[in-house]
Amino acid sequence: MSRISKPAAEAVFAPETEKVFLHLITIEVSGGGAILRFVDNNQPVTSGGEEFNPAAFSIILPEQTDDAPRPCKLAIDNTDQLIFSEIKKAVGKEIYVKICVIMADTPDVYERGPLKYILRNVRASKEKIEGEVHDFYLLDRKFPKDTYSPDDFEGLFF
Repeated sequence: MSRISKPAAEAVFAPETEKVFLHLITIEVSGGGAILRFVDNNQPVTSGGEEFNPAAFSIILPEQTDDAPRPCKLAIDNTDQLIFSEIKKAVGKEIYVKICVIMADTPDVYERGPLKYILRNVRASKEKIEGEVHDFYLLDRKFPKDTYSPDDFEGLFF
């Protein structure tokens, strides 16, 4: 487990604070680098020398627990045709989502992350663009793809 900075811990435990936590999202394509960068703010933010554009989005991340997996997804408001056109160019390639949490007054310090996930099953409507967020583990995949039963493979079962 990673630790957050002292100013972030003080902000979290303070009864009231002026500190603002922001989420940075970078959407990347395998072999092509970053194609989109967003921040959940009303102004652009520069972090690590990269500019993140303001956007309204919500994200539910995968949990690594033994319980049944919950649906994990990313939804971005479809306010700019550039968003969907860039994602559409990535069809047939692996699309990755990198997420970081920062404080607005220290954008170069990652309080959490970067966390990297795979983005699959991207869909677009006139209101939003959404896709499923998966971690890099095999928990969300059927492995092996075949099943073995006594009817099909008698020699495996006694």
